[in-house]
Amino acid sequence: MSSDTKRIAFCGTRGLPANYGGFETAVDEISKRFVANGHGCDVFCRGSRREGEVAEFEGRKLIYVTGSKHRSLDTFVSAFQTGWRLFRNRRDYRHAFWFNNANLPGILMTWFAGIPMSVNTDGLEWRRAKWSWPFKLYYLAASFLVACISRRLISDSVAIQRFYRKHFLTRSFMIPYGAPDAHEMEDFESVSLLSRYGLRPDKYFLQITRFEPDNLPLETARAFTESRLSIKGYKMVLVGFRDATPYAMAVKSLDGESGVVVLNAIYESKILTALRGNCYCYVHGNSVGGTNPALLEAMASSPRIMAIDCEFSREVLGTLGLCFDPKNIVPMYKNAAHAPDQRAQLSERVRQQYQWEAVAKAYMQLVERGTAIYRPVNPSLRKEPAPGRF
Repeated sequence: MSSDTKRIAFCGTRGLPANYGGFETAVDEISKRFVANGHGCDVFCRGSRREGEVAEFEGRKLIYVTGSKHRSLDTFVSAFQTGWRLFRNRRDYRHAFWFNNANLPGILMTWFAGIPMSVNTDGLEWRRAKWSWPFKLYYLAASFLVACISRRLISDSVAIQRFYRKHFLTRSFMIPYGAPDAHEMEDFESVSLLSRYGLRPDKYFLQITRFEPDNLPLETARAFTESRLSIKGYKMVLVGFRDATPYAMAVKSLDGESGVVVLNAIYESKILTALRGNCYCYVHGNSVGGTNPALLEAMASSPRIMAIDCEFSREVLGTLGLCFDPKNIVPMYKNAAHAPDQRAQLSERVRQQYQWEAVAKAYMQLVERGTAIYRPVNPSLRKEPAPGRF
């Protein structure tokens, strides 16, 4: 197979359609731009659905691996199966993109196969409270090994890039995520969608996240009840309940208490757009990632942001938003109740700094030149409006 017909592999995520998280959205946004530029793309998907399985999605070939029925082993097994598929068909691939260092078995097999490879390292996963010590050690060791063998590491924030340089003594290319276009909705449509959940525009705080300790949904909900803002008619809406873990059930138990509303995970874009665009303030508690896609989405349409005070939040928000101490959240709720509307400034920053077109172009540079510079363009100079930069 000639280099012109060799394909690009996107590995290590749950695949397409992108209805799970930030990595899936990134693969969707990047790979569809690769296809538009004439590249053949294979997206590896975790967990074959057999009856619901489709072979192609908007020009990209979908390849399924079965993974493991045991949740704790699923990433490891899926990575091995993906790596083995790449190894056996190594002459078919021009480049492989891996997302998340936890996919170490597949990354190593790709390296042994001699396929040019780039690895998006993800965040500092070993800091997540939900993981057991064996997994934390595995993830730390995997990150170190990936830093040793990969010449094309991708960090999604300057803070992650700085960490790898300082602790693993390796360089990486800073390529963040892009932000979505802010979709306008008619007022009557938004009001109709909000009424499903008993919400009124500008009268609720919102957090959309996985219900895990390092994202702080339990802490933000408890702090809201202590702030007594429910007396003034405000609610705290938490979206993201999926698995009945002890922590998630503790969050769920607060549903209906002092204005707290707990909802299951929602993937319908119209509903999410209505929730973000009509909230009074978006609350962001993710503490161990880099450039967090949920924060970018909130900045694209929400009027105020309350974010955990850490280097990742400050890098994305700049001087905007309100940053809270996770051990003392209540005062920031009270400050937010009097904070000015920053919708225009937030959307402008995310539009200028986080652009999917520039992200995809940097990924293409890794394929074509082995090096990359993330260089967003001034939105006012583009012929058509497009997503956000960094």
